[in-house]
Parts: sequence; C-alpha cells; structure tokens
Amino acid sequence: MLIGTATSAHQVEGNNKNSDWWHFEKSGKIPHRSGVGADSYNRYIEDIKIMKRLKLNAYRFSIEFARVMPSPNKVDLSAIEHYKKVFRELRKNGIEPIPTLWHYTLPMWFYKRGGFEKRENFSQFIDYVDALLKYGVLDANYVLTINEPVIYASKAFVSGRYPPFRKSLWAFNHILNNVLALHNEVYDVLKAYDYSVSFTNNVFYFKSDAVFYPATSLLDYIFNQKPFYRTRFDFMGINYYKTIDTLKFLTSRIIPSRKKNWYVSPQNLERIIEREYRIFKKPIMITENGIDTVDEKFRGKFIRENFQSVLNARRKKIPVIGYLHWSFIDNFEWNFGYERNYGILGFDPKTGRRIIKDSAFVLKDIAEKYGN
Repeated sequence: MLIGTATSAHQVEGNNKNSDWWHFEKSGKIPHRSGVGADSYNRYIEDIKIMKRLKLNAYRFSIEFARVMPSPNKVDLSAIEHYKKVFRELRKNGIEPIPTLWHYTLPMWFYKRGGFEKRENFSQFIDYVDALLKYGVLDANYVLTINEPVIYASKAFVSGRYPPFRKSLWAFNHILNNVLALHNEVYDVLKAYDYSVSFTNNVFYFKSDAVFYPATSLLDYIFNQKPFYRTRFDFMGINYYKTIDTLKFLTSRIIPSRKKNWYVSPQNLERIIEREYRIFKKPIMITENGIDTVDEKFRGKFIRENFQSVLNARRKKIPVIGYLHWSFIDNFEWNFGYERNYGILGFDPKTGRRIIKDSAFVLKDIAEKYGN
C-alpha cells in the first residue's frame, strides 16, 4: 500500500514569481505573501531524505505550470530539468512519485487570457502537458490532472477569495464544467502513455436529518458526485477533511455566523470510501487527509483514526491503494498564509531548518507496517 504525504508547488516551493497568485500577493489583493516559504524547490533532496527516514513510500506533489511555461509557447528547460531531478531523487529513495499537473495556480499570462473560463485556452494547457511528456518528466505510475475542481470553482466564483475574485453562480457552474472537460482532454492524452490517471476531489460527508435530506442530496451531488459522474478516471483521488452539518451550513449562508458548520470525523472517511466504491467501482487513493493543529497528540490521534477507517474499508475488500497525509510540511495555506499548521514537519522561517514533529513518527509506524 502507498503510504506518504502530499504538498503543492506554490504552497511549499517558494518564489513562484510567474504565477497569478504571486502577482496578487504582491499587489495586496491576497492578504499574505508566500515568499520563499519552505523553499522546497531548493531543498527537495533534504526533504526526500526525511521521507525515506520516515519509511514513506509515496509522495504527492504538483508540477508548477507557471514555472514550466513562464510565457506563451515557451518551455523553461531549467524547470523541466528540476522536476526530472525530483522524480529521479524520489525513485532513488524508493518513493513513488504521484504528480499533480495543476493545483490552483496559473501562469500570469494564461490568467490574463481568461484561464480556464475560455475553452480555447485548453490547447495551451495541453501544450504544457505535452512538454512534460516530450521531455520525459512524468516518471510515474499514477498521474493526477487537477486538484479539487469544485473547491477551486467555489473559492474563485462563489466566495471570491481566489483569483479572479468574482461572485457568480453562473460563472461557478461554467468554470466547474470547463475544468472537468479539461480533465477529460488531459486524461485522453495521458492514457496514450499508459498512465493510471485521475484527479482529486474534496469529498465532504454531509450530515442531515430526514427534513433536510433533499438539500443534503443536492449538496452531495454538487460537491462530491458531479465531478466523478462527468469525468473519466482509472482510480478515485479522494481528499477528505470535514463532515458538514447541512442545517448549520445552509443557515450560515443566510445569516453569517462565526460558528463552525463542520467537524472532524475520521469514522466518516470509512463511510465515504464504501459509498464511492459502491457507486463507481474504482480503486481509491486517499490523496489528502489532514488537520490544522499545533497539538501533536491530536494530529497523531487523527492520523491513526483516519487510517483505521482505511484499514476497515480494505478488510471489506475495497481496493484502497494509498493514504497520503496532508501535508508533509507546514505551508502557505492560500488566503490563510502561514497561519495554518497541517504539516508533520515544521520549518524555521529564518533558516529553513526542518523540524520533525511527533506526528511524523505516527505516520512512520503506519508506513513500516502497511507500506509495500
């Protein structure tokens, strides 16, 4: 079984200067700056050595579109070579690379052309994928095309917190359909090279009583099921963080409240796995699962309990092929900046020195017992 961690390029690499996020951080539209961050772009060898020390056998990371294609029709060969080195280093240390081709950030030039709102721009993203294939970057068995299409669409076009900072339900539906269509195009390209291909979807468990069942079903379809029904995939990439109380969620949309409408429930991960497998009959990879906390005992408990749900599902003969904890290291959490603590590692912001947390050894114990 694949046991490892996950990150995304903009959140850990640092100095992603050609991206839309960097532009809006600099202009102040986004309230936090990613800066050099964890500097994983330069410290990847050190990070991979820590993964090996922790006995992890898989690492999900993203390739940065804005680095590979910093301007239209131009491939940066130094970025290509960098990512090839990352794959080689992972392979050398017995760690399965699981690349994600797009995790929220766009090259600024691509953003200015309308990004994924315009389907005529898809060809330029396909050019990026073709470049990765042409130069032999993707030394992987599993490839993830896009990260969390519904979350991206809702943050960008419902809450307006992500670029392009708009609020429009029509635009939300439009961009979601576009991103799902893009996945299908990329899927067909990658299948010609025999990769096992999917995307990641953030799946919520919606808690409801009978009165709110219709609303719960609608939310479940929009957030959880629609992306899978509309796409082609070889396995299911599932990100799981929250159980949402439907009543509290709906009332919070009407009357803004600081009270949480969600809670953490590791047991519901098992229910999600069972349901998704029953519907789609595809192998499942837990591509993200994590908790924001500074309490390492709580994070360790969270990891153990969520992984127990994975084990319970596997004992029911459901093919769960991997568990990837979010995240490897504390990172830039988008509009929250560095205020969140998801990593099994921390780092000194002045020196970049890695700090291995107690919870890392909980994941190590799991990897030693179940990783193969």
